[in-house]
Amino acid sequence: MLPILQVGPLAIQTPGLILLAGVWIGLSLAERNSQRYKIMPDTLYNLVFTMLVAGILGARLAYAARFPNAFIENPLSLISINPGLLDPFGGFLIAVVAGLIYGQRKNMLLWPTLDAVTPVIGIMLIAIPLSNLASGHAFGSPTTLPWGIRLWGAQRHPVQVYEMLAAGAVLWLMWPTRQPKEQPSGWTFLQFIVLSTALRLFFETFRGDSEVLANGIRFAQLSAWVILAIGLFTMNRISRQIKD
Repeated sequence: MLPILQVGPLAIQTPGLILLAGVWIGLSLAERNSQRYKIMPDTLYNLVFTMLVAGILGARLAYAARFPNAFIENPLSLISINPGLLDPFGGFLIAVVAGLIYGQRKNMLLWPTLDAVTPVIGIMLIAIPLSNLASGHAFGSPTTLPWGIRLWGAQRHPVQVYEMLAAGAVLWLMWPTRQPKEQPSGWTFLQFIVLSTALRLFFETFRGDSEVLANGIRFAQLSAWVILAIGLFTMNRISRQIKD
């Protein structure tokens, strides 16, 4: 863990710094890939920025709604940049809604736009587990494997590292310049979502801090199954339309 980075007299929260770096890299990639999808750079930049801001705010509000006691004693935690106080699924939903509203107002085509923002999502899926590793959040379950890390009084799976490496591999596979030009719009985004969600289902079994619902079902896995089903259904529908 490295929750605080001491730079002279300054104490910088490392997790927040990592997330900010992810946002900056993501926005830069959005501009670079805009021409490939025939989208104005400024328009795509503003879309991504809107989604990121809405996603972060939504993730914090969703976390507060699920765990209000975490903020009753310390209300200022609502404006903390601690990534451990974010609900990723809630943030994702809010970001999507904000993106749809912005895109509709700017008359942006849905599928090309989603393909264009796929690298941005990929960068954030690398930055988030890295920030969790720095803060000690989203930690793994106990293990006796030799590559386990000492955290919170036990030897644990470095699940943050698993997720970070997997996200990097998926991003490399789904990089825009690696995709066939003849594939339908939205295919890159859908493949990315399906692969990322399937990996999340797998790595969730190594998490040691997951929220468990009734009958041992984990909230994150339930959410992932829903997203995976929607992604596969949409891909199947597009494939049938192409054949017809």
